[in-house]
Amino acid sequence: MEQQLHQEKPKYDTKTLQRRIQADESKNSHKRKFERHKIFAVGEMVLMNNSQRMDGVVDEISTGGLRFRPASAFIMERNGEAVSMTLGELQVSGRIRATRADGYGVQLLDQLSESQLNVVIEQYQT
Repeated sequence: MEQQLHQEKPKYDTKTLQRRIQADESKNSHKRKFERHKIFAVGEMVLMNNSQRMDGVVDEISTGGLRFRPASAFIMERNGEAVSMTLGELQVSGRIRATRADGYGVQLLDQLSESQLNVVIEQYQT
């Protein structure tokens, strides 16, 4: 009985785990042209094909895109759909390029200027 209590803990290959984590982090980094900035902005996304509105939060933004996290509990696959986004005074158009569990990756049709990006970051930076 005492031998059962003193069993050795399993050994983990931490180098392999670290490589996997780094691979996950950089998986799409080669596709990203612009530096991302963490923000917290309540916004609205409108699907252009049916005028459906969704409230949510934009938690990342760059010159070329943003990540929108809808307030709904269920995220539907919407890749390729044209959208209009409103964040305060800013209104932009884009296309959903990625649907993930954490929200929609939206590529902007017209890139934000540095001054527009700076205003958004200043207003909503976390």
